[in-house]
Amino acid sequence: MHPIYTADQEKEIAKAFHLLQNHAGVKSLTIYTDNAKQTRNTLFAGYKKIAAAGGLVFNHRGQVLLIFRRHMWDLPKGKIDTGEGKKLAALREVREETGLQRLSIIKKLTKTWHTYQLENNTPVLKVTHWYLMMSNDDAAPVPQLEEDIEIAKWMEPEQAEDICKTTYANVREVIQSGILMMHYG
Repeated sequence: MHPIYTADQEKEIAKAFHLLQNHAGVKSLTIYTDNAKQTRNTLFAGYKKIAAAGGLVFNHRGQVLLIFRRHMWDLPKGKIDTGEGKKLAALREVREETGLQRLSIIKKLTKTWHTYQLENNTPVLKVTHWYLMMSNDDAAPVPQLEEDIEIAKWMEPEQAEDICKTTYANVREVIQSGILMMHYG
């Protein structure tokens, strides 16, 4: 179920949000609002906030870089260190998780939010800042095993879109929007 609400439907949103958090039939929740920041702050008031950054990377052949981690195709990303800027964090995380060193940021792509729980059951809201990147590195990507990354691989955009039909929805959206941006400006 993927319910859609307006911000004034507070009771219905609270019920659906509870079902979503408990994996009880609601897979996503869309809320139309005039004040996204206020709505987000209300929904996630008790959550620990974590900022992350990552990249959708293309090479000179037009291929897309994907990683395979914890049984899912994904994109390289990670937490922003204290005092570190978003762009520098995105470049650092891609370098660490793939071994590619010659990277440049083309432009800001999007922002995504997702939730999860820590081992102590603390709920977390993670915002990830995504950047469209170019790699001028001819070296093959090397997966960072310490981060449970099993594969780091260049793929044709069509293959990446096809594979990612079974990955996280927000990662799929980043990939699709980045491919469109690279091909159609």
